[in-house]
Parts: sequence; structure tokens; C-alpha cells
Amino acid sequence: MFNPQQLVTKIKQSTWWAAASHTIDSHHSNTTGIMLTDHLLAVHQNVVDLFNSPATGFFGQMSDLFPQLQLDLEEVREELKIVALLHDIGKPQEDRALIVPHPLTGRPAHKRHGLVALMAAMEIIGEDLTYLPQKRLRIYRTVELHDMSYGLFREFQATGDMPDKEKWNYIDNKIHTLNGAGLLYLLLFKLADIHGHANISDVIWFYETMKEHYFDQLLLHLPIPTEADIR
Repeated sequence: MFNPQQLVTKIKQSTWWAAASHTIDSHHSNTTGIMLTDHLLAVHQNVVDLFNSPATGFFGQMSDLFPQLQLDLEEVREELKIVALLHDIGKPQEDRALIVPHPLTGRPAHKRHGLVALMAAMEIIGEDLTYLPQKRLRIYRTVELHDMSYGLFREFQATGDMPDKEKWNYIDNKIHTLNGAGLLYLLLFKLADIHGHANISDVIWFYETMKEHYFDQLLLHLPIPTEADIR
């Protein structure tokens, strides 16, 4: 049986969490005393608040997507809460210049913090989820890919290049077997992962891009949030 509280306890008792608790959160000045674990806890709380939002307006329209994509809202909520505590936990060991074997595929990959966080997730909670391989993979891949949209947004700003549907399909399928479900995980998590972010233009870009180039083609209505919805 899936026991999210047991996973939370294991994460907070891990050496990875201990290292994060002594690492200044890069979203803030070194003088603030805000540590990486403060960020992880804040994003975790944002996930809780997000799913507790009244089912009206933007959030009501987002809720409508769950049955259309055959997703269980409670299951997604619990998985994203675990993702929140893990997504940046690899930052103390990040080394973008270093290429290492991907822990799931063995292919060469840059040691970015999402990849390191995936390594941490595998070490901390992997054994507990052996009997739930699809759930484990959803958590793993959402942790790994949580910052993917920001990288694509920066690339778009620099070059004007827009990822095509094949790229989005590739990302979507890494997280979930149902079309659109994996990207919905990332879209929802993007709303929560704004602690310390003064500028949320990348969030709006991600939603607008997903709507025009993916969800409209699936004949699904993806609402676009305003800053008031996000903050």
C-alpha cells in the first residue's frame, strides 16, 4: 500500500535532506538565511494549497481535465507532494559540465540538478515503491523533468524556436502512459514551484505553449492562469 507519510519521513531523514538544509536556496540572497530545504517545504505547501483551491474559475477548469485524462486527482496530489520535497534536492551536487550515465537509461547526460534529484529519489524512496513501478516512474520522471519548461522557455527567448509536438510527446510519454497526462503533471507542478520566483513569465509561456501546440490538438481545454491565480 502506498504510504506517502513514510516516504516523507524517509526523505527528511536522508543525507540528501541534511545537505540541502545546509545549502542556501539559490532563489534568494545569501544574507536571507533561506535554505534549500525551506524552498522544498514551501513548494510542498504550495502543492497542498493548489489542490485545496475552490473548484471555480481557473482551478475549476484545471480540475475538469482530470476525468478527461483518466487521472485520479487524489493520486496526482500525493505524488506531486513527494515530487515537491525532492525536485531541487540534488542542487548541492549539481555539476552541469560533467557528463554521467543516466541512472535509468545509461545514456550520457549532463549532471544537472534534476538528474541528481532523480538519483536521490531512486536512493531514498525507490525500494519502497518497487511494487508500484508506474507510480515510481511518474515520481522519478516528474522530479527529473520539473525544470524542463524553464530551459525550453530560455531557448525560445534566445532563438525563437518553439518545441514541436513530437518533442512534447516525448516528454509527456516519459512521465505517463496516457496522452497529455504527463504534461499535466508538469503544468500543475509549475504552479507550485514559484517560491522565490519574482518573474513568472515562463509559467505563462508554458501554459500558452501547451494550449496552442498540444492540448488544443487533443481537443482538451487548457486554461491559462493569471498572476492572481498563481500567487
